[in-house]
Amino acid sequence: MTRHPALPGYIAIALALLFPAYWIPMLSSGLESFADAYRTDVMQLSAMDLLFVAIGVMEIYIYLSLRRLFQERIDGTLPATLLLLMAITVGVFHATVLFDVVLSVGPTLDEPMRERLVAASAVVMVAALFVYAVLGLVLSIVLLSRRAALPRLLKVFAVLLAVACVLQLTVVGGLLNVVLFPLILSVLAVLFIRGDHEVEVV
Repeated sequence: MTRHPALPGYIAIALALLFPAYWIPMLSSGLESFADAYRTDVMQLSAMDLLFVAIGVMEIYIYLSLRRLFQERIDGTLPATLLLLMAITVGVFHATVLFDVVLSVGPTLDEPMRERLVAASAVVMVAALFVYAVLGLVLSIVLLSRRAALPRLLKVFAVLLAVACVLQLTVVGGLLNVVLFPLILSVLAVLFIRGDHEVEVV
């Protein structure tokens, strides 16, 4: 059996560092009035938007890599499908940066239209977060239902993902995912980098 490429593992490590680097300042700036902070962010383009896009691309790559692992090494058609849907949902979430682009380069837009675009951006983001949480929770349940046949690291991943998704569904508890998500990524990093040492056909 050839060794699973370790690149997704290194990408996961990088994302584990970049994720809190982006979200902690963003959430901290909005503690007093998150709505106002969000509106200000959407109205302009900055280096943080580039980081936001980079985080999305990296996360999609990791989910697609994990999907390929299930397809090639583990009998996991349903988990592979769920991971694809999660990757698409992440893509939709991070594509909301397009609202920033439109609002920043369209100064001729009247104020009502600008407010509608800000509201639309928020709706898309919240909807994507909800769909992601549901898909992730279903994936966790599917994986844990066959835990006897899974490598140890995938069991840990499933448990942590379930906790993160439940927290996300509570909205307020989702703030803890700034810490929990990098931990999940660390588990995936070890899984990818170890390759054959942890993943076996079942």
